[in-house]
Amino acid sequence: RPCFCIMEEMEENSSLLSTTVRHGDQGEEAKREIGGKRTWRGSGIVGKYLHCVPKRYVFVLLSFLGFVNVYALRVNLSVAVVQMDADTASLHNGSARIFNWTPQQEGWVLAAFFYGYLITQIPGGMLAQAFGGKWVFGIGIVMTSVLTLFTPLAAYGSVWALVAVRVLEGLFEGVTFPCMHSMLGVWAPNMEISKLSTIVYSGTYVGTVISFPLSALLCQYGFDGGWPSVFYVFGGLGIVWFVAWALLVHSSPATHPTISLSEKLYIEKSVSENRSGEKIQTPWCEVYTSPAVWAIVITHFCHNWGFHSLTILMPLYFKQALDLEQNNSIILAGVYSAIPYILLMVVSIASGQLADYLRRIGVPTVIVRKAFTSFGMLLAGVFVLICGYLGNTTVTAVLLMTLAMGLTGLTTAGYMVNMLDIAPRLAAAVMGITNLAGAIPGIIGPQVAKAIAVNPSAPKGSAEYVKDYKEEWREVFIIAFEVYMFGMLVYLILASGEKQPWAEGG
Repeated sequence: RPCFCIMEEMEENSSLLSTTVRHGDQGEEAKREIGGKRTWRGSGIVGKYLHCVPKRYVFVLLSFLGFVNVYALRVNLSVAVVQMDADTASLHNGSARIFNWTPQQEGWVLAAFFYGYLITQIPGGMLAQAFGGKWVFGIGIVMTSVLTLFTPLAAYGSVWALVAVRVLEGLFEGVTFPCMHSMLGVWAPNMEISKLSTIVYSGTYVGTVISFPLSALLCQYGFDGGWPSVFYVFGGLGIVWFVAWALLVHSSPATHPTISLSEKLYIEKSVSENRSGEKIQTPWCEVYTSPAVWAIVITHFCHNWGFHSLTILMPLYFKQALDLEQNNSIILAGVYSAIPYILLMVVSIASGQLADYLRRIGVPTVIVRKAFTSFGMLLAGVFVLICGYLGNTTVTAVLLMTLAMGLTGLTTAGYMVNMLDIAPRLAAAVMGITNLAGAIPGIIGPQVAKAIAVNPSAPKGSAEYVKDYKEEWREVFIIAFEVYMFGMLVYLILASGEKQPWAEGG
């Protein structure tokens, strides 16, 4: 068999040697499997050709690709809106209509997604706990993809029709993060939580890296007049992903028909003490009054203020404050906006590996979570602030923005997985609450930024025009720095790495 399969089986079997006592006959069967007799819990084409690949890694890969789609569908409008708005549109290849939106209307268009997104955060966690995460997660993404296909039609109707479609997209995408925390709770072994979680959630950064430049290219050279092709391409890709998800992923190891018995027992033994067992009731009063939960809630809000504001508005910043040349400005804005997320992806995955290593060698979980969160927030805030003052050229702005956004990846191994530490069996419910708080900056941030960075009175294209825009964007970055620092301090004071007394339900 391939070396990968043998090495993976050795890792699983090292924990299975102690499984016999706990699982009786099932443990004896696992021992026979170690000796060479593999027993499959199902069969079929998928099981036949993928039997060497651990099923938790198949789950991680498809979840990663799911979040690639989640963020590609979310941020493509941030690039397309540059070409859709008459005030910022550059020359392009086709005849797609452009719109005379006011800055306030453009702010509503960019923020509309989050109005729907925040509504389904807590219901998403409850649905995942009740029905399992597979179908809730999958349907959330495929319905967002279908609605994305209708985005051009809605835009041609009216700005408010477009806002309505984006609100509906947010409603369906709102379930994704709570569902994924629920699924990680049953698929990720204890000492692989940080590693597998950061790989899964790094899909959000890859989706952004892909979406920004590809959306820009489609705006400039795509079919159907340019910007409409952005929504047709990404909507279609989301539907293709859903087919693979429906065929290959299951809500838990217990329901997977082709998982090996050794891997099943390895996962279940690892998670049994904290995260498996019967469904439990969420003690909402204790959850809402827990300092450990509020540490995550406030930090999530503060982190996302900077993250969402920059994600949504970065193409406009590069277009307006740096005054890119008109002919290829949409492409340059898309490429420059994607660069920070490459570093963000690398830092996120590396931080998960390092965090799990530190925990394995005995560093307390609370120290690991606080260190990764505080360094990520501090460094991001500092580089955002510097960008506001020194980002006067394209090179320096891209460099500083890359460092600011990239180093926030450290927080992925911090507060982002902390709910699996403090309430492993209620992680989906807690994630729903914290992600609800994290969605609010997606609404407020663009509105604040658009209110500050309004069209200067100086003649468009003049040096004074660009100077005024830079000063206005500096105010946006100063606010982001202040919010980052507040979140860091709150997390350092209130965060915990221990399972909370209420975490077994009420």
